[in-house]
Amino acid sequence: MADSGPSSGAHNTGDGDDEIAEVDPEGSYCRYKEPVGKGRFKTVFKAFNSQIGIDVAWSKVSAESNHLSQEQLHSVAKDMMTGLELDHPNIIKCFRCWEDEEHACINLITELFTSGNLRQYRNMHKHLDLKAVKRMAKQILRGLQYLHGMTPSVTHGDLRCDKIYVNGHSGEIKIGDLGLATLLPYRWEDHEGHKAAFDTSVDVFAFGLCMLELITLKQLDPQHCSNWPELLAEVPDEEARVFIAKCLGPPEQRPTAEQLLADPFFAVRKEKQLTDNPEHSASAKSLPGLPLEGERGGGERRPTGDVEAEVGAGEAAIAVGRLKGEDYEFVFSAKTAEGKLHFQLTMLGVTKPGEENQLKRDIEFVFDPETDTADSLAGELSQQFNLSPTDTEICAAALKEYLAKELGSELND
Repeated sequence: MADSGPSSGAHNTGDGDDEIAEVDPEGSYCRYKEPVGKGRFKTVFKAFNSQIGIDVAWSKVSAESNHLSQEQLHSVAKDMMTGLELDHPNIIKCFRCWEDEEHACINLITELFTSGNLRQYRNMHKHLDLKAVKRMAKQILRGLQYLHGMTPSVTHGDLRCDKIYVNGHSGEIKIGDLGLATLLPYRWEDHEGHKAAFDTSVDVFAFGLCMLELITLKQLDPQHCSNWPELLAEVPDEEARVFIAKCLGPPEQRPTAEQLLADPFFAVRKEKQLTDNPEHSASAKSLPGLPLEGERGGGERRPTGDVEAEVGAGEAAIAVGRLKGEDYEFVFSAKTAEGKLHFQLTMLGVTKPGEENQLKRDIEFVFDPETDTADSLAGELSQQFNLSPTDTEICAAALKEYLAKELGSELND
């Protein structure tokens, strides 16, 4: 169902800021006049949520510029609204989407990423270590695993490096532009010109091209990628080459995103070109995703593992501090064994006046410095336990503080 058109016309903020060109129908979001980016199908503007005070991105998809009939515009809007239902730390958060029949366009409001897309980010940083590529790849795969695991499964359909967005200060990666595949004039083709089936395997193929682009710095799009076999042969790392080849194989032979996350490519190995620190190279491989092995308190199941049992006698315990958020107090502790980091996070519910029972959750996980970041782990905890934005930031800050003080900044780079 289409909303009525948003109020239009230029308004000035009165304090010398950018002109406000448009306000959404509910009056929460203000779009500024000047565009900040333009893609194949959309124009992106900076906007502002006046109710909670945050910057956002406002994208417009025009029927005229995309040669869409009214019926086609309805179909695209329906696909784009799928993003409103998604909630994952590696998927762009969509706040609002509506069709403006009066101006024949679709409006989409999402979170804003100031570091741009992955293609731009990679071109700005030419000297990227393979372990950084692995970290990016793992986050993309987690996003795809979430999409493909939905019922019914969601296929992105147009995954490229310029559809993946980066928070440069944290290394956070998020997939965006869901629903725009409807605008493609034709579906993906392999390098021999055969059209591929439009299912989740096309996202795996596109992910393989993203990996190839990140390593070779050669721009690749699923519709124009006939030279990928030659580029694949140029990949210097054998394990990376084998991993990418799996993604680019015939559709029926391609692994799923979940299978790729468990691929040996993500196992930590000693490599001089990656690091000269032997202790860092021997660090532990993390479990797929965030291995929440158990919880206790308030009738919840007890932990299935015991950190002290896993870590043999004589290993050193590392003391860490605690930080208090608005709903939880986060207490990190860890032990090291053979370069591995076995963390236990205790989340203590902040009691309010009159409350007697304090919620307590004990969560165990292995931190992989090759692929994990404090922000990504805090994001997964936020999704698992529905943490507030403030508590998510506090959790990440507590882990960053631990890594910086106890292990040195190299594990948090």
